Amino acid sequence: MFFQKKSLMFDSDSIGQQLRLAREEKKIKLEVAAKKLLIKVDYLKALENNDHSKLPQGVYAKNFLREYARFLGLDYKSLVKEFSLDNTSGRISEPATLFERQIVPKKYLVVVPALIRNSLIIIVALICLIYIGFLVNKIFQAPYLNISYPEGDFSTKEKQLEISGQTESESEVQINGQVVQVSADGSFKRNIYLEPGLNTIMVSAKKKYSRSATVSRRILFENNPSLLP
Repeated sequence: MFFQKKSLMFDSDSIGQQLRLAREEKKIKLEVAAKKLLIKVDYLKALENNDHSKLPQGVYAKNFLREYARFLGLDYKSLVKEFSLDNTSGRISEPATLFERQIVPKKYLVVVPALIRNSLIIIVALICLIYIGFLVNKIFQAPYLNISYPEGDFSTKEKQLEISGQTESESEVQINGQVVQVSADGSFKRNIYLEPGLNTIMVSAKKKYSRSATVSRRILFENNPSLLP
């Protein structure tokens, strides 16, 4: 409950006296005022006793004074102004951090939350970009391809050669340009016929939008002319 504003004229050092007299005139106990204002009794006592050392630093003390003066119906604007002069006169100005200043500039109250909000937006955007990049890279990345046989280049006298290997299940495999069937587990095999001399076997695997993975083998077919008709 707030009372009608009433101006009391005292000298500049009697802020606490004005508060105390106004409260006593209205017959309000200090504890009752503290409960209604949700301010500690000790802080109200400190205000009435002009004991500013027991008040919290920064803007809180002035907020308590303003609310208490309004509650008692006093000219809170003049009291707050007087309170500021009392607490700044005779002091050497020192650098203060954002949270130690007597009055926190309104721009900081707006800028600090905005910085936090913008930082969160940037972080979320970066996470999204990284995830999208991961997905795009996975789509275009060449599939795994391993040729289990032949394991390397070699020579043979057999005209027929079985090529076998392993890749990803959704890949299309080609051996020398011919499509090879791939099983559900990604394995494949195919028999090819070798030409006399050096044969180059090209095995490639590719998903729908990906790059191709390619493995080559060089096989020397040593045919025996004496066996030819």
